[in-house]
Parts: sequence; structure tokens; C-alpha cells
Amino acid sequence: MRKTRRLWIAGLAVLTLVGCSGMDIGGGVGAPGGDMGGTPGGIQDIALARRKIDAGQIPFAEDFIAEGLYAEHDLPLEGPPCAQVLCLRTATGIATAIDTDRQEVFVQVGFSSNVDPSTFRRQPLDAALVIDHSGSMQGEPMEAVKEAARRLVAKLDENDTLSLVIFDHTSQVLVKQAPVRDREALLRAIGTIQVAGSTCIECGLRDGYQQLATRGLDASRSRRVFLFTDAMPNVGQTQQSEFMTLLRDHSREGRDLTLFGVNLAFDQAFVTAITSVRGANAFYLSGAERTRAVFDEDFDYLVTPIAYDLKMVLTPAQGFRVEAVYGIPGVAPGASLASLELPTVFLSRRRGAILARLSREADIQPAQRMLSEEFSFTPARGEASPPTLLTASYEGSEPLSSTGTWYSEDTVRKTAALTNFILGARAACTSWHAGDKARARELADRTVELLRTHAEQLDDAALRAEVELASKLAALMVP
Repeated sequence: MRKTRRLWIAGLAVLTLVGCSGMDIGGGVGAPGGDMGGTPGGIQDIALARRKIDAGQIPFAEDFIAEGLYAEHDLPLEGPPCAQVLCLRTATGIATAIDTDRQEVFVQVGFSSNVDPSTFRRQPLDAALVIDHSGSMQGEPMEAVKEAARRLVAKLDENDTLSLVIFDHTSQVLVKQAPVRDREALLRAIGTIQVAGSTCIECGLRDGYQQLATRGLDASRSRRVFLFTDAMPNVGQTQQSEFMTLLRDHSREGRDLTLFGVNLAFDQAFVTAITSVRGANAFYLSGAERTRAVFDEDFDYLVTPIAYDLKMVLTPAQGFRVEAVYGIPGVAPGASLASLELPTVFLSRRRGAILARLSREADIQPAQRMLSEEFSFTPARGEASPPTLLTASYEGSEPLSSTGTWYSEDTVRKTAALTNFILGARAACTSWHAGDKARARELADRTVELLRTHAEQLDDAALRAEVELASKLAALMVP
């Protein structure tokens, strides 16, 4: 059954959860005609999985990350224009979940912003470039890192400062933290980097953070370490928990992290964990086109958090159960949580999303409430807003049976399809690496057909591209 009317949320077609009016994030805020979005921190793509498939490799399950796939797509929800720096909207879909083959409830929370991209200017930035030049970076990975570092330098101006740290089994400061004035000297320093040694990521991070700490805390500036690595530490700290402690300690002092990954041997699970820390995000640089997009189109946004510590309390109505939440950094797909926290929301040219999934015990009746969601967050700057309650209800005109399908709007259908892609791909890859190749191919084929159905019915080009990727994955899984 297709949608019969809009989803109603707390008595309104859409209810906006706002940050602080006029919050200053560097310029261009407050324009009512703004058309930007927000995206959770953490992993920002599934580019590693894409590259492995293009190279004829079967990815690991952990290479398929819900928040990464969501971040690659624009997932706008319907509603009046966003009037603040951060607005939340919700939409609901009732559709088949690929892992259970049951009709379940998908509630999307979408992020939008009234920031005007034509006038937005990021804050001045204190940047510490920390570059892995260990032996595993030999060849293409090192050249990719140098090109990315050059593009980053090109995005800075005299209002920004920069330091350059390189590490193998030890760390060396090539350029101390200073205003960006002699750009050619910085580029020459990047050009001198040669591959050698083992990998002490801890060594490089500590020197990078120390360089940022040479400048006093200033609310009008951002401070961020940019770590370029294949994420395979083998000297110094090597455990996720140790790194997360280090990153959390510096985040509390206003020193955040962006990680840029390279190399097919990239440790995605390690990076997924450490970039769930407040203020952190990560991008995999799979090729020249991806590098250009990250630095030329997204750089000013990826260094601009607009909200922290977005807390969600999910209360399912009687007869419903929260089965999973997708798109929260550090929360594994399939985790069933009624209370959770999104560490950071960054400004983005795409409208991001998270998705809650509910099972139900019986048919759903018209106007039946399925879920209440309470939200609160801390704006990056400005005063916090009070908690806001959203409710998701079924507004179809007829009872919805256990086989019925309904969407309040097309975007939630697309987001549910993307989620099923993640679930199907993870399950297929898990079966493949466990040696059950026939099961892997069956799961991969089912994923392709589900995606294709939604792409064709929505006439969505971006979803068709995911059908092509899923088809390539299935073709690799020869029983």
C-alpha cells in the first residue's frame, strides 16, 4: 500500500528541533532560504568497500557502514523551511527488512540547516597535518596522501595556521604551528616525505596535538588534527580503547580529529571505532575524484560541527519493540538501544539521517502511534534548546496487515532501501568469509533485487548506482 497522507508528528506535518537562533559558526547563518544539511560524525562513506569490489575483492562486513552510506546520499525530508542552524524532521516507512523477511517499521530522523551555502564561511582553522610515511604506505598510498595534503594546504589562508608532522616508528615535526604565509615552502616540505619504518600512529597524534596546544584556546577558531594513514598501527598504542582515550582527552580540550584513509589494506573496523569520538570524522580517499570532492567541495563543512551530544530516548508504543538503530557512529548495526547519543553533527551539503527500526506484534491501525522520540543536544556555540518530543504514527486510511507496505514519503523508502543494502551486503560478506559461498551468493542476489525494485519505482539515479555496486558484489561471489 502506498502512502495515503503525510505522516503527522506531534500534531504537525513536521516538528522542528532547533539549535540556538543566530548561532555563529563562521558566517552565513540565519538566512531563511538556506538549503544545507547536517550529517553525523564518524565514517562518511563506504568508499573502501567500493574500491575493493572494483578491484575484484570481497569486502569484510565491517566495510559496509550505515552512517557512511547515508552520508553519501542526500536524504531530505518534507516540511516547512528550516528556520535554524539545525532542524530535525522524521518520516516513517513500513516495509520488508531483508534480514528477517518481515514487514517492520522504519523511522527516519533527518538533519537540515538554514545555513546559506552562498554566504557561509568556516571559522579560522588551526590545522595539524599528521602523515603516516611507514613502509605500508609505499607507492600509490603515499602519492595519494601527498596529493590530498597539497589540496588541504590550498584550502587554507593567512587566517589559518598549520603544522606538519610525519611518523613511522617515531615522529618528527617538519613544520611548527604557524600562520599559513609561505605556501610554497609547505608544499616543498610535503614533497620531501619518503616512505620508511613501522607505524606508530600514537607518536604522530601526540606531536600533532602538541602543536595545536601551542596556541591558546579561542572560541572564534577551530582546532583539528588531520591524520593521513592506512590505519595499521604496530608500534606504540595499537588497541582501539587506548586511542579512544587519547582522542577523548584532546576533544575535551577542543582539539578534534579528521582521518583520511588510503590503501586497500585499510583497517576499517579500527577507524570506525576511534572516529566515533566527539568531534571526529573520517573519509576514505579511494581515488583522484574522491579526493577532489572531499577537499574542493566538502572541506569547509567537514571542519564545521554544528551540534554535539544529541541524545535520543526512544519509547515504542505498546505492541512495538525497538530492534535496531542505524547511522550512529560507534553503534553496530543490529544494536537495540532505547537510549543513545550522537556525538557530533557536522554541517553538510547533503541532508543526513539516522534510522530506528521497530518490530510489531499485530496489524497497525489508522492514526496508531508507534514511537515517541525525545531529543536534546548542545549547539556547537550558543545556548542549548530544551528537549523536544517527536512522535511517529501510521496515517494510512486502512489497517495495515503483516504484509502491508506504507511510506509517509519517498525519502524514507530510499533510506530503508539503503539500510537493507547494508544489512544484505554485511550478511553476504560474512557468509562468504565463513566459507558458505552458496549462502553468500543467495544473500547478495536478494539484495540486488530488493534495491533494484526500489530504484526503479522511485526512479532514483543514485539508488541505481547502488544497484550496480550490489550487482558487482554478487558477481564476485561465485559459489
